[in-house]
Amino acid sequence: MSHVTCHIVTLSHCHLSHCQLSLVKLSIVTSQNGYCQKNPGLEGKLPIIVDFITFESIIDIFRVDYQHDRHGDNRSRAESRKSTVSIIEVESIRSPLHERSTEWRAMWISIAMQFVVGIQISVYYMSMWPYLSGLDKTADMDFLGWVVAACNIGCTISNPLYGLWNQKTLSCKWPTITGFLIAAIGQVMYGAISEVQDNGKWYMLAARVVTGLGVGNLAALRAYGATASVPKDRLKAISYGTAGYVFGISFGPAISAFFTPLGESGFTIWIVNINMYTSAAYLMALICVAASVLMLLFFQEDYAGIVDKKNEDGKAGSYVVVPKYDLVPALVCIYLYMIVSMIATNIEVMSTPLTTVLYDWKDSQAILYNGIIESVTCIVSVLINFGIGKSRIGKIDKRIQILFGLFVFVAFHLVNYPWWFYSGPLHFLPPGSNTTLVGGCLDSYTWCSSTTRVPMFLYIFAFVVFFGIAFPFVESPAAALYSEILGPRKQGVMQGLFSFGGSITPFVASIVMTFLFQHTGYKYVILLQSATILIAFLLMLVFYNRLVPLKLKPKPGKPAAYKNGVFYSM
Repeated sequence: MSHVTCHIVTLSHCHLSHCQLSLVKLSIVTSQNGYCQKNPGLEGKLPIIVDFITFESIIDIFRVDYQHDRHGDNRSRAESRKSTVSIIEVESIRSPLHERSTEWRAMWISIAMQFVVGIQISVYYMSMWPYLSGLDKTADMDFLGWVVAACNIGCTISNPLYGLWNQKTLSCKWPTITGFLIAAIGQVMYGAISEVQDNGKWYMLAARVVTGLGVGNLAALRAYGATASVPKDRLKAISYGTAGYVFGISFGPAISAFFTPLGESGFTIWIVNINMYTSAAYLMALICVAASVLMLLFFQEDYAGIVDKKNEDGKAGSYVVVPKYDLVPALVCIYLYMIVSMIATNIEVMSTPLTTVLYDWKDSQAILYNGIIESVTCIVSVLINFGIGKSRIGKIDKRIQILFGLFVFVAFHLVNYPWWFYSGPLHFLPPGSNTTLVGGCLDSYTWCSSTTRVPMFLYIFAFVVFFGIAFPFVESPAAALYSEILGPRKQGVMQGLFSFGGSITPFVASIVMTFLFQHTGYKYVILLQSATILIAFLLMLVFYNRLVPLKLKPKPGKPAAYKNGVFYSM
């Protein structure tokens, strides 16, 4: 015999999927075998819920099961229509989320893998145009857009597939390993293009598609970061993961710049030509293999951030309910990730041809100088990402962080617009020369004669400060908020959709932007990107009140939808 708190509940007005709840009595009574001995107004035994009132968040969410007279027992028709409350054991109630902790060793490995993905994607952004134009004289800026888009084509195809793989198997390890091995093949193909005599541009296109098919494993890594972290660690985990990815995206071009002293001729080892373009490709392949080995040997998955529908003993826990998420704000977060991915890709890809025409830098100078600028930018972005995850900055409302980041993106574009009061026009290449020897505009760039030059100081300042600040203040909070909107459920498919958005937009934008640059200059590139940012501002303002984490506990007595119907909180 013991004293327990018994919540005596009646259920009325039952209609298919929900019932109206009425609290009849709350009292301290003597119990035996876990049942209240006195049930005013109810016949039979009523299961008790011990200390239920003291728990928080999802702990006091439970499902209401009601039963009719289909069980074939000897109860009367009136008695059989009475509903009961399902038993909820205290330890089962306590287990979801609030007593768990994030497994940071595995989380740090996943963050490192996101860094590897970043460098695989961006390593050739600044060296791609000189390499392509030297391999195949028929290649132009339009085709460069397709080559840049090729990696995103592969990612667009593979992101949902890796996300679905993670969703179905709850595995991050094997999708990640598989992706890196595929990416290694693509990188070897890229390095071997220098041995091809004809149609080099098409081989480069194919190599980047294969690499993209591999690095689509970012979807599985993102899903792990979102679902393996408990709520109090989620922003930190996602910010660190974003820092790893941004560091990779930013550091990749610096790797190409590091190999510029090898020159275009380089040297030969057996039959392999090692030069300023191919050395980075072979290094990337080795990094992919090493990352796969690291994942295989040291990565132990622990999904601490998911409310599982089974207890630790494997039995179904039907009381575990996660409400449906709000799709519209989730789509807004995807759009935010789409535009920052588009802008980041365009800025980094266009930096080499842009500085060639703006400041008369030849190819090797453009790669080296932009690599240095990019390295400093990546340091700024990484520090801010860690600041968001570690300092009080992360406590600021994520919506405010995103709006601030969008404002800084606008400042970046304002500075880089070719205003009439800048100096100009731009210079053309000397007759018979090319960009391997001297910088300037190609003869086909007729827009150079009417385009002004962004001052070099402003260009570097905007790249390092504005771009370095804006990207983490939009991408990290948007990714964290997206995960919170979805709630503590498996997120493989939805994180695959998130990464899909971040791949499809650069794929389309790189083709459109390089076409605009070749035929109209960079003014309309700036205007088009600015329009996408203004749309983001509008979406943020319209749906501001809905851009909030999923509410696991509805108001008392108010119905909340989940996939099997409706549930209530008391």
